[in-house]
Amino acid sequence: MDHKKVKIPTCEVCQQPANQICGGCKLAYYCSRGHQKLGWREGHKFKCCAFKIQYSDTYGRHMIATRDIKQGEMILKEKPAVIGPRMSCAPHCLACGKKLEPLKREDCFDFYKCSLCNWPMCGPECEKADIHKLECKIMSDRKYRCAIKYEQVDKTEAAYCVIAPLRVLLMKNSNPLQFENVMSLESHLEDKKDTPLYLVLRANLVTFIVQVLGMEFDEETILKVASIFDMNALDVRSTDGSKRSRAIYVTASMLNHSCKPNTRHIFLDDDYKIAIIATLPISKGDIITTSYTQALWGTLDRRRYLRNQKLIECECERCKDPTELGTYIGNIYCSICNGPGRDNNTSKPMLVSNNPLDETALWKCEKCEHFIQSRQMFWGNNALKQDLSKLNKSEPKQYEDFIRRYSNTLHPLNHLVVQAKLALIQIYGNCKGYILTEISDQILKRKIDLCHELLELSDKLEPGWTRFRGTLLLDLQAAMTMQTKREYETGKITKAAAQDQLMESMVLLQEATNILKVEPYMRTALEAKIQELSSQLDTAENGVANN
Repeated sequence: MDHKKVKIPTCEVCQQPANQICGGCKLAYYCSRGHQKLGWREGHKFKCCAFKIQYSDTYGRHMIATRDIKQGEMILKEKPAVIGPRMSCAPHCLACGKKLEPLKREDCFDFYKCSLCNWPMCGPECEKADIHKLECKIMSDRKYRCAIKYEQVDKTEAAYCVIAPLRVLLMKNSNPLQFENVMSLESHLEDKKDTPLYLVLRANLVTFIVQVLGMEFDEETILKVASIFDMNALDVRSTDGSKRSRAIYVTASMLNHSCKPNTRHIFLDDDYKIAIIATLPISKGDIITTSYTQALWGTLDRRRYLRNQKLIECECERCKDPTELGTYIGNIYCSICNGPGRDNNTSKPMLVSNNPLDETALWKCEKCEHFIQSRQMFWGNNALKQDLSKLNKSEPKQYEDFIRRYSNTLHPLNHLVVQAKLALIQIYGNCKGYILTEISDQILKRKIDLCHELLELSDKLEPGWTRFRGTLLLDLQAAMTMQTKREYETGKITKAAAQDQLMESMVLLQEATNILKVEPYMRTALEAKIQELSSQLDTAENGVANN
């Protein structure tokens, strides 16, 4: 009988038999700790990862797990290949991305300007930043000075559309390898070049690059760079919201979209490194996915956004399901079955799409023959979105009134109602006049019920260690802890019951910590919350022991 020889792993450095495996990629072997360190320095650090990029006719280029990936594991950390202002925005510094405050001038608004190119900046320090040097030099060498006139403080200015593409084009000489990496990304220019936006870019961006700056690029290349930004750039902002830009991450761009993804991304530090975090366990060979849209949007909104902005026709499990995985988040009640005289003890039938993958399909009642056109759904959604956007973000009564006002049309998990409920969770316990120590027991219970309701929704639409789940858990545990304190102080529960309830809050807090501790600004706050709750548990435990 023939026996196949067992292949003995060999050291990546010396090719001798090895028994130590790389803890990162689980693919490379070493004969000793010393050779593992040497191999890392000599190049393994650039290829050690839990994924590989591959191509298929179905998915194009996409990311595959090369080993089992744990929930919460950081799969990728990457610096932006290029970062710049959005295509149209209010005055922002070209160096740090900070939204600028106007200088005081009589009868006008003005800003500090770069002494060479005249673009608005924070000040002399940002004017000299490395990120601004090349663009400033080519503009000043060509005697170009920015001539934007600001008549309103927050007026958006389309002139910013030239900066990010210019930075990519300048990389052809300053960083040719990175230039090729960016230019290799998908652009879909052929599908976009005759749209109104690209006709404007042809007139403005191309003219600026070729005629004003005298750069030797053809129209196709310039428009391709703009389209690559449209297709691949992520909106990045500082934690305090004062800085906002868009950036391209070459490797992270390989993540395919899913309406039910297995990762989330966060931004680290002031240089906007992106980190891709596994929200679910990912098995070896699985596709690693992200979401290009919002989990709490209905299918009509998600698919229209993906089609218009990313040229994607999503046909995932959720998009094909008229009930959206049983949540009905994009649906409304049937006005006939739920009209006057209906039995309130029976379930309320919904209108569902005859074909969710066709946005022109009819929306028909699950019970009766009533139907409406899809355009009526779009109109109704847009009208209610406008109503919701006008509400005072610090006044909970307006959100509660919105939910009540449309309760005969929108069910409790409709995406518009969910947005109103999220606003209430954020207001109750966190805003002036509604902090946890001030709100009534009734409002406190309302916050707890809302958190439980949306956590159940997140389990269906965005399962795992998502930021949505983490922040909901934080709000829930804080409210539950306050409720326990009040119930104990008023004699409604015993010390033993209080201890049990505080332990339940600690479990929620520990899960929230596991999810959110990778967020740079959250670690200290989470540690303080755990310490505070631990002290309360110790106090309760000592009280029980003394009894």
